[in-house]
Amino acid sequence: MNVERLIEIISEDIPRRKTPLHQIILSFIVRDFKVWWTYKFWLLLDISGIILFIITYYLFSLITTSQQIQEAGYMTGGYFTFALIGIAFQQYVHFAVQSVNESIRGEQWNGTMETILSTATDFKVFLLGEVCFSFIVSSALLLMSLLIGVALGAEFHVTPSSILTAAILTLLLIASHMDIGILSAGIIMKVKQGSPVTWAFSWLSQLVSGVFYPLKILPWYLEWIGRAFPLTYSLDGIRLCLQSGKDLTFPAIISDIISLVIFIVIATPIALYIFKIGYDAARRDGSLGQY
Repeated sequence: MNVERLIEIISEDIPRRKTPLHQIILSFIVRDFKVWWTYKFWLLLDISGIILFIITYYLFSLITTSQQIQEAGYMTGGYFTFALIGIAFQQYVHFAVQSVNESIRGEQWNGTMETILSTATDFKVFLLGEVCFSFIVSSALLLMSLLIGVALGAEFHVTPSSILTAAILTLLLIASHMDIGILSAGIIMKVKQGSPVTWAFSWLSQLVSGVFYPLKILPWYLEWIGRAFPLTYSLDGIRLCLQSGKDLTFPAIISDIISLVIFIVIATPIALYIFKIGYDAARRDGSLGQY
């Protein structure tokens, strides 16, 4: 074979076969499951931690009164059910805030970021694939938390319409917190370290968003700070649905949904803009795959 023919073969533009989107996403899920299942000890610790967390608040509920919970509008289940919902739906908060930036840091750490992005895989598809497995795991842990709580005596008051409303609020919870995760990922793209945004947001959310106690028992200034966080409205609406059987006909739930939508409308373009800045900066200086 002469040199000219060899050059012609090497230079030939071979069209890439377009892989169906569902196959790409499934490959991400299978890969992440294999990695996740490899570390069985950490898996056991995660599950044990959730169980101990729920039991701790179950024991705490035995020495607390349900009056403040009922005064807040959550009529069924008392304090334990109130805390259980906060604990369970924290799984989705962690998924939404942490999954994107943890996935990016993992790809940078393993040196596979640039390899994946050099393929025909679109970056949006890459991000979708990275978070799908985390969503599956978070859903499983949320369901497990609720089942353990029911086994320990948690009580719910639900109707088909209240369950549907709770599902809508859950989607808004995820969407609003994904904005925080995307913003944080944009910072991590550039600084290569755990984002202070994620740490500060997670800490403040647990403190002032009514995860473990009604917002109204806080001092007025902390209560007002809590109203700036989407988790406050998400948990309030979900608890009204699951503890009081309320649905979209209840004014407080409509108010929670409107507040979440406003947050998403404002936060989404800001988060995407900051992520684009971090992503473009990392590409310009060649540090996209560095850690």
